[in-house]
Amino acid sequence: MLIRRPAGYSYRQKVPLPIRAFLGKRELWIALDTNDKSLAKNRACEIFNLTNKLFSRLKIMAQELAQDSNDIIRDIIDSRFKPLFDEVISSYETEISNLKSQYQLMNAEHLLARIEQDAEFKKFAKDATDEVSKIHGLMKDIPDLDIRKKMSDILGHFNNIESWTKPKEPQKSPLFSEASEAFILASSKTWKDSDFRAYRSSIKRFLECCGDKEIRLYGGQDAGHFKELMEQLPENYGRNTKDTRTVPQLVKEANKLKLKRVSGKSVKNHFSKMSSIWRYYLLRDLVDKNIFIGWNFDTKQKVKRVRWSDEYLERLVNSSFDISTTISKETYAFIVGVGSYTGMRLEEICRIRVEDIQNIRGIPCIVIQEHQGTKKEPWTAWNPKSEAGARVVPICEKLIEAGFMDFIEKSRRMKSRYVFSELKFSGKDKKRSGLIQRNFSTHKSRLGIPATTVFHSFRHYVSTKLRNIHEHGEGGLREVWIDNFLGHEGNNKSIGNTVYLDEVDVENLKRVSDSVQYPSFWNIERLMT
Repeated sequence: MLIRRPAGYSYRQKVPLPIRAFLGKRELWIALDTNDKSLAKNRACEIFNLTNKLFSRLKIMAQELAQDSNDIIRDIIDSRFKPLFDEVISSYETEISNLKSQYQLMNAEHLLARIEQDAEFKKFAKDATDEVSKIHGLMKDIPDLDIRKKMSDILGHFNNIESWTKPKEPQKSPLFSEASEAFILASSKTWKDSDFRAYRSSIKRFLECCGDKEIRLYGGQDAGHFKELMEQLPENYGRNTKDTRTVPQLVKEANKLKLKRVSGKSVKNHFSKMSSIWRYYLLRDLVDKNIFIGWNFDTKQKVKRVRWSDEYLERLVNSSFDISTTISKETYAFIVGVGSYTGMRLEEICRIRVEDIQNIRGIPCIVIQEHQGTKKEPWTAWNPKSEAGARVVPICEKLIEAGFMDFIEKSRRMKSRYVFSELKFSGKDKKRSGLIQRNFSTHKSRLGIPATTVFHSFRHYVSTKLRNIHEHGEGGLREVWIDNFLGHEGNNKSIGNTVYLDEVDVENLKRVSDSVQYPSFWNIERLMT
């Protein structure tokens, strides 16, 4: 396969499974040292032939050894016959190395020829320019007007030589501050408020790091400087909206106090925004290349989220929720209860509307569905995380026994739009989960529950417990039911599941819901006291 990379074309080929152990690789990548597609195709064909010969030899050797010995092939390779395989592979590597040397030689010869042609053309231009002055002298001495007109035409042709040899000046580009605003104006028709804030934040930080100049004049050095400074920002930067310090000032303080730094994912998000701007202007020939692609970031999650342990669940259920004066213990208890038995995401729970509680074939369910916002309150619009996020979640018996249906009825009588009427939209992103999320985090931290265990850990718990129930036999649960219940895309992409399975019966989803089991001490009613 031919792959286009910023440095040029590369050849990629998968290593067949039976011989991966010999090569120690899943794929072979070989640089073709050219940006010319037709030339790259020719080179790829040569490497393809050599690579297929290597694969054939290794397969034949492996089959012969397998027939002649009762040992495991890997053991044979590691001891007696390893030098034989190494010799075959080494021969292939030598042939590839020879080919690449030829490519480099061809590139060098081509470059040398271009240099020679350029030198000859420059010499011609110089000679022609020298002759122009001689022609001017001749024209003064020639009385014949017709001849003088012809000589004037010749002189005009010579004057054009300067325009041929002079390199074209690049088109003037706008200042970055102006270009970024124009990009936002052209691209923001479907943006949310959070998108505007994210782009403006990235633009502001880039200007603080690299200054404002024509967008075409920025280079890789500027992108690298931006990356280095952003990676040194303190972990909690940007949380205080009143903080007006620039990136260099924040970095200076972080270095002085030896603060924790931001994650690679955060820096990558900034680069993604900047890359979108450069891509927009690259198509309009106002920048020469996208300087924000090809960079690597450490995007590993610093704190790995894990499911709730019995020890931490017991601490939580035996502790009184006294953090908030605006959120009652009853609201807190049912939000935690719904999360612990359904695995729903916190914002999904906080957004449950009274109209989302529906009775389907005699089973009370939470219908997670899209809602339109109003003109005065556009943030009330709700769109599930994905197509799989829109789903039906039957209410389990444990929640019903704890009085969740009575709690819903109370909200209905109050004519509240939402089941959890005490919650309000808050924060820049206008989420309903903001306050309860902060309060829950403070509450569990006071109980000594570590950062690895959060509200979302209930989702991990539910998924783990359900997937440990065997698919077959009494009480068995099919994986597609579990994925549908949790709102996961699912790994089973068979035609039966993706084309012919329109929906999972609510009765099967109720079986999933009632299969979530906790230790005997876990009691939703105890969370209220």
